[in-house]
Amino acid sequence: MAELIRSVEDEVPISYGRFDLLDASGLGAEAEPEEAAGALLAEPGQVALGQVGVRSQAWAWNARVRMEAWDAEPPPPGEPWTEAGQVLYLSPGGIVGLCGLMRAPSGQRLLLGPPFFAYGLRAYAGPVRTEPVDGDESVTEAVEEAWLLRFWPLADTAGPALGAESEAGGMAAARMREVLPLDPGSAAPRPEEWPALRPLPRPAPAMVIRWSYPAEDLPDGDAERRFTVPQETRGSWRRLDETLGDLRIDMLGNLPAAIGSWSQEELERYATQLRVSRRIGAELNPHRAPTLRLEEAHVRTVLIGPYPGFSGRAWVWASGENAHSDALSLDREVVARDRIRRGTLLTGIVTILRNENGFVEVRAATDAEAARVLGVERLRG
Repeated sequence: MAELIRSVEDEVPISYGRFDLLDASGLGAEAEPEEAAGALLAEPGQVALGQVGVRSQAWAWNARVRMEAWDAEPPPPGEPWTEAGQVLYLSPGGIVGLCGLMRAPSGQRLLLGPPFFAYGLRAYAGPVRTEPVDGDESVTEAVEEAWLLRFWPLADTAGPALGAESEAGGMAAARMREVLPLDPGSAAPRPEEWPALRPLPRPAPAMVIRWSYPAEDLPDGDAERRFTVPQETRGSWRRLDETLGDLRIDMLGNLPAAIGSWSQEELERYATQLRVSRRIGAELNPHRAPTLRLEEAHVRTVLIGPYPGFSGRAWVWASGENAHSDALSLDREVVARDRIRRGTLLTGIVTILRNENGFVEVRAATDAEAARVLGVERLRG
């Protein structure tokens, strides 16, 4: 029986009778030519690579959208929803968001599941809210319409993309189409193999997070300078504190250097980004495995870089061979020893949970996640 994994709600302005669903990875392409699958605008054959247009049913000003990720094909939602289209969505990044044409997105995002997967996407149109036209109460116009977008995993499409000779992201992502058409008898990926396809436990226990420091001890003053918040004017600090609040407690790295000069709108956008980052990080770690924070340059992934949901190889200088044994447990290896500084260079395969301010939070990769990394390493020597 299909289970709802997670959902988010967002509002997006409708321009020229449409709004778009975009892959947060930035990979993918607008359909050329674009054909309609009901209200969904995609490639011929009802396939979309990283981008789907949604055509307004009522030409309203705004869309109120609920996006849902399921672990298998979900049942119909019933009233008041009406099915409005279906496509096969190839997601390079496994995370999606909404955007109006020529409008900045709200920053809200939905974790569908692992990157480089094919997902089913079915759209449902809901109620439309109308209001009288200014100056003539006898005439009404559509102001807001409701949408329900449901996703579920169909197939792992990483093989063609990660096997590409070039790491040019867009070209490699386009190779995801090579798995089409999907075998009608093929089994969908199993949620137990992929943490991103599992719901969070409720209530969630506290997370165990550790910092990775260089092998040599940092003087207290140096550590403070590296991780303290930049000095701002008293007024700017108060505004920053009111906007970010507790978000600073679990932040990766320092605040952006010029944040004191940001407008209130920019601060609120940054706060939304941090909230979404924290939520998706937790969703990528439903079993609450121990995590480690590293500089992003210390993790090597392919195609897209060290971003949430992607797995790669991490290198960490530590104080001993047994350090970070929980977060660096997959394909763990001692690479080198620095006898002068008494440090050990360790490596292991990890999955990125968050990426903020030049730092990443990672956990040990699962076997399925690590298989992608090992496969690429074998192909590229």
